[in-house]
Amino acid sequence: MVNSKWNICFLLIFLIPLFSEGQDSLSWPLESYQDRRYKENWKLDDWSERRSRAQDWSDLIKNVPLSNNHKIWASFGGQVRLRYMPTVNEEFMSQNSGLFTFRTRAHADIHFGDNFRVFAEGIYSNTTKDNSDRLGAGTPVTDGAFLNLFAEYRFDLYNNTFMGVWAGRRELQGGHERLLSPGNWLITRRSFDGAGFYVGNKSDKLVAFVSKPVIPVPDGYTTRDENTTFWGVRYESMDVAYSTTAGFGVPSWSSFDRTYFEPYFYGLHRNNAVYEEGTANEQRYTAGFLLAGPIKRIFNYEVEAMYQFGSFGDQNISAYSITTEFGVSFPKVPLQPHVWVGFDYSSGDQNKGDNTLGTFNPLFPQVAQFFGEHGAMDRKNLTSISANVDFTVFNIVKSRLTYWNFQRSSLNDAVYNTSNGILRTGESNSRDLGDSMQLSSVITLNRHWEICATYNFWVPGQYFWETQSGNAHTQHFFMLTTQFTF
Repeated sequence: MVNSKWNICFLLIFLIPLFSEGQDSLSWPLESYQDRRYKENWKLDDWSERRSRAQDWSDLIKNVPLSNNHKIWASFGGQVRLRYMPTVNEEFMSQNSGLFTFRTRAHADIHFGDNFRVFAEGIYSNTTKDNSDRLGAGTPVTDGAFLNLFAEYRFDLYNNTFMGVWAGRRELQGGHERLLSPGNWLITRRSFDGAGFYVGNKSDKLVAFVSKPVIPVPDGYTTRDENTTFWGVRYESMDVAYSTTAGFGVPSWSSFDRTYFEPYFYGLHRNNAVYEEGTANEQRYTAGFLLAGPIKRIFNYEVEAMYQFGSFGDQNISAYSITTEFGVSFPKVPLQPHVWVGFDYSSGDQNKGDNTLGTFNPLFPQVAQFFGEHGAMDRKNLTSISANVDFTVFNIVKSRLTYWNFQRSSLNDAVYNTSNGILRTGESNSRDLGDSMQLSSVITLNRHWEICATYNFWVPGQYFWETQSGNAHTQHFFMLTTQFTF
């Protein structure tokens, strides 16, 4: 029955008028690379200028003609990343850990005329510590895998409006990655098998997809999570530009220079989902919106609100989450600081056995962007107040200093990790999860090389003292990353 429903979904998606995600024309060669490499547009209208305009060898493997008439052409690229992550007093216990991780990606983007292309990207990763109990966070793909492998068709309509469709394996992203992200922090990035479409122009698009997540660590092309189905539809008021930054990933979203609006609706069916309430099948729907932008070119704001409903076994789901940020930029002050404060609230389950699950589910979020690079906690039963400052040194060093205070939203719910599991559970009347500070610096040597250094400490709150034997020690997390993209 499940397979037949899945086949029907694919049939329906192709019977709808189908649309494709477009790529805006950009200067050649590109000044920077995208986090999702298939978003890059390397088309050069005048082929005779390819060699003269190339900045280095990496541009010469872009926009490579494969036919005499230049109708068939390809772009090639990749990325290599080496990372070291030691942790002292991991999860507040007197235990230390450390691991090296290695990850490489390589892709080919083959175009057949102006409307059709095939994009293929492989990934390989390895680590000195295979943390298999947290799939997707600490487990490598040592046999290699397809991260992306899809076909895409696009055609123009009128007045710069275009349509198209894609099908295959593809990384997905929505909004500012609170619900849907490739998860660049992960040893192995997150991707999905499915199909999607959209219609619009470079500033306004309607996007939809239906998919099955690849089991957190991809294995070749065939392995997908048959226990989970994920679909969605959203409106985008502009395309978010994602960098390949090795460290804290994306910039402060509140520093946008234009208004961004994205309402969305997602559906998730997952068998054997785990919550403090127990283990059961989950049918969850998420309705929400994101609104961010500038005020008078100095102040900036961000609001994202989400409500979830559906069923968990024989229980109803009623959960919600809200994020607010407000910041101010000082472009003429030394170091060009951008200062902002944030508030995050995600609901927890209030009462066990009341026939309602109140724990918010962040679906497939960015793992480490919002609550610390240690990637320990998820947006479930969590309240966070934060203060942040970004500053720039010598134009090549971008740093971020962040303070968080963490609380449990509900006293009757657990603290959850970033792998659809429970980080800590136990009887306690305390909401206090502690205070944390983090300093991250990214050194951008050129458009290829980046180096990132991060230090985070987390002082445990009363909840952790009451739910473990012995003292709860301050956790110290370090991360040193070097990354080369071409």
